[in-house]
Amino acid sequence: MARKEEQAKRGNGRGSIRRLPSGRFQWRATVELPTGEVERVSGIAATKTEAEDALSRVRTDAARGQFTVNAQTTLKDYLNEWHAARKGNLAAKYAAAQDSLIQRHIIPGLGKRRLGTITPRDLEALYAGLTFQDTRTEDKTKGKPLGDSMKRQVHNLLHRAFADAVRHGELLRNPADVARPAYTRTAAQEEKVIAWSAKEAGAFYQVARPDRVGSVFCFMLATGLRVGEALGLRWENVNAKTGVVHVREALVSLGGVAHRTTPKTARSRRSITVSGDALIILQEWQERPVLDVEAQGRRYVASDAVFTNTIGGPILPDTVYKQMRVLCNQAKVRYLGTHVLRHTFISLQAASGRPVEVVSAHVGHAKASFTLDRYRTVFQHERADMTLDVAALISPSEKGK
Repeated sequence: MARKEEQAKRGNGRGSIRRLPSGRFQWRATVELPTGEVERVSGIAATKTEAEDALSRVRTDAARGQFTVNAQTTLKDYLNEWHAARKGNLAAKYAAAQDSLIQRHIIPGLGKRRLGTITPRDLEALYAGLTFQDTRTEDKTKGKPLGDSMKRQVHNLLHRAFADAVRHGELLRNPADVARPAYTRTAAQEEKVIAWSAKEAGAFYQVARPDRVGSVFCFMLATGLRVGEALGLRWENVNAKTGVVHVREALVSLGGVAHRTTPKTARSRRSITVSGDALIILQEWQERPVLDVEAQGRRYVASDAVFTNTIGGPILPDTVYKQMRVLCNQAKVRYLGTHVLRHTFISLQAASGRPVEVVSAHVGHAKASFTLDRYRTVFQHERADMTLDVAALISPSEKGK
């Protein structure tokens, strides 16, 4: 008799609700999936009213042919499974960065929510509350709002994940289709990395050139290579006589260990020809192992890497930023990270009159429009004297009329 009182009476097909010993309520229902299959589903709610609401939603979705079998899966479980299935096809560093976004910025806020209950408003609230969580940085940085670029990365990741869930029938719609990270027009303009001027580039080059790691920076500034591409060069892909360099690998650092991976994009796999001081830098590094062996003796381990540390090992990308800052301070130029070298190469080449499509192909971008929009800095001297001399357009014979 007590059991009958604890279990709500319902008609056929309407499901059931029963009180558990814990005081919570379990609901059960049998529904037809959009595929035509029949599925028994259940859930637990804190109150009887919440259980009735959940059961009602399930029945309504089933009647509309919109119920998904993955309704009870949490976002945390879904994202972890989704990322594990795809990371084998991603570059190692990119996969690690994507995992960091999931673990640091998405799961703490929405990880416990069921996949099918997340709304655009939930995502916008998540974006608005994102803060910097990287424990490797100074305490004054941690807890500050994430920049617009990072928020966009979180949004793009969620959009892809939800799109796959929709494609596989695990979600009805993609909430990230509607939600967008809020950022101002000013913020969007400031997000574009500023390149060094020719004067700043020259000042840095002069200070950095005699330094071991600094000469690698100079090579990057002269060629436009990414830091991982430069540090990933092997002598088998470099001809120090002709200056032909085949970019085939990139070096990344994961947990302090060097990993070689494929270039960032298909266009990043390319061949370039270097000359001038960039070629001299390569030739100097070809001779450097002789000096290192004399200095290090048995500690030195030979390798095929072009740019190495003093004992022959690879120079890890994560270890060069401190020296970059030191050299910038010595040169009295703005420290903007190592990527400023690539931005400066592109901007100075374009300012000198090089066609943007040629520069874009050289640096390995997929589209020239991306190079122009995200990398090209227009210098102040280029905007000087932009007044159009309309009078010069009038032919001499027409001026007297």
